[in-house]
Amino acid sequence: MTINFDAKQQLGSVTAKGGFANEHDIVAKFQNYQTDSEAQVWLSIMGYELNKINRLKALHIPTRLNQKRAREFGISPDKMAETQKYKKADIQVQLMITIDDIIYRENISLKKAKQSANFNQIDKRSVDTYQTMWQFNDTVANTLKKFTGATLPTDTEAENLRDKRRWYLDELPKEDVEQVLAFFDNNKHLIFSDILRGRGMLSAEWFLVTCNNHDGSVQWTLKNINEVINFYAKCDIMLSKKFGLILGRLTAQRKGGTPDPTSLQFKIKPNDIFLIDN
Repeated sequence: MTINFDAKQQLGSVTAKGGFANEHDIVAKFQNYQTDSEAQVWLSIMGYELNKINRLKALHIPTRLNQKRAREFGISPDKMAETQKYKKADIQVQLMITIDDIIYRENISLKKAKQSANFNQIDKRSVDTYQTMWQFNDTVANTLKKFTGATLPTDTEAENLRDKRRWYLDELPKEDVEQVLAFFDNNKHLIFSDILRGRGMLSAEWFLVTCNNHDGSVQWTLKNINEVINFYAKCDIMLSKKFGLILGRLTAQRKGGTPDPTSLQFKIKPNDIFLIDN
């Protein structure tokens, strides 16, 4: 099978005529790779020669895994806890290559973007959980808990706050906030890797962003996760205009709403990935 790809396809960004709305659509496209032009381009970007694929199976990864489902993804029982806690992949493509009969597994994180609302939650946990993951000191933890409202202000403290449920970062001691900024700046690689790639058997190796256009077409881009991490980590760590946190091309904020309103939430603009090619 010989497929000729144009320059944009080789870069991994193109507009397709038909839309594909969710994970199950993309799983189906991979399953039908022999006739599906987008799936053929995706596999080529991943480095596979189509005529050497002996067998391909694509699987949607559920939010929660049980032992039976975990085995389908090649996860051993001793890796279950870590995989469930840190997984970032939404689908897995399993390929058998003719020349060596080894099963190759490609884990893909899928992000749907909208032209009108270009924000996507990428990670959300309690400050205590992040402290366990990243080992920041208690000053950083306490500052972030005040920022998210996990630590509530007293009635007296709340009198001087814009939001009686929590502190904005400009309302906290400057030296404490500087410790938060310094921690994120000094640990960029670990933080961005955990937020975007994850850890364990279902960490993401690829990042596929789709954006449905008003004319019914869909624009997509597929990037190696290392390229995505480097892209989002570029730029400074600073306070936002509303005195939240800007971490490169990520934002960190109090989640708010329900459930778990006092979690620390990280958000990205998935449409920004299209800028890599420009």
